[in-house]
Amino acid sequence: MMPIYHVGTLDATGRKALSTSGVQREQGRGREVFLQPRMWSTARLHAKKKVSWDTRIFTYKLEHDEQVLGLHPGQHLLLRLRDPVTREAIVRAYTPVSETDKKGYVDVLIKVYFGSQTRKGGTMSVAMDSLPLGHEVDVKGPIGKFEYHGRGEYSLNGTKKTVKSFMMICGGSGVTPIYQVFRAVMRDPHDPTTCIVLDGNRLEEDVLCREDLDALVSEGQGKGKLIYTLTKGGEKWKGLRGRITRELIEGQCSCRPETVVLVCGPEGMVESIGVSLNESGWRNEQIVYF
Repeated sequence: MMPIYHVGTLDATGRKALSTSGVQREQGRGREVFLQPRMWSTARLHAKKKVSWDTRIFTYKLEHDEQVLGLHPGQHLLLRLRDPVTREAIVRAYTPVSETDKKGYVDVLIKVYFGSQTRKGGTMSVAMDSLPLGHEVDVKGPIGKFEYHGRGEYSLNGTKKTVKSFMMICGGSGVTPIYQVFRAVMRDPHDPTTCIVLDGNRLEEDVLCREDLDALVSEGQGKGKLIYTLTKGGEKWKGLRGRITRELIEGQCSCRPETVVLVCGPEGMVESIGVSLNESGWRNEQIVYF
């Protein structure tokens, strides 16, 4: 059965954007910011890079070379295209992996759920993987309840807050919003926020953005820590083994009022981690589920 991922928990604005159909597209070419929360804009598939056997990075061309996407770390966008069989609109939320200030293009990492004799493939991901270069997709946003503004400042449901440290827990393609926030902290020498990332996966090849995450730890000069754990690690695997448990969480980060926990991954993993966090004393208002 294809796992369900929590990537982009929608606030009221996001739910409205998701349900809106027949919205007029913006045709202007002079806007500095590409994303619009109430209108679909068009991007073209520029490149497709194979990251693993079932994961791709799709690069989309924005309307012009000087245009920025318009997304804060932790936010998401909506992609819309037509089902190749039914022609019905398919809409999904994704978190880009490209720099938030990148001009002209946006990179989106997508895990492709291929079908088999016993399992139906992922409607959106399989359709995306079949698109030829130059194909247009509709994009809307930003959406999401969490925004990281930098240097310990963030917004949650529109309320500004401060944080001294993040514990980030993820699995599979749920790493993308974690990666965005982690990168923002590590690359700002004036951001004193510390981060610890617990990244749980099945196989070593399932660990996405690993090289980039490892490089960011070096850039962060002691502000960041990465812990990988696998449930099916091979003989050469030197990291931790098993799932992300209450014991692992408590051993790496004690519950402190100035710490915020960011969680994104498969539904079963997220539910289990939520229970472990509450049992360890974390309050619900300290936990952000993407």
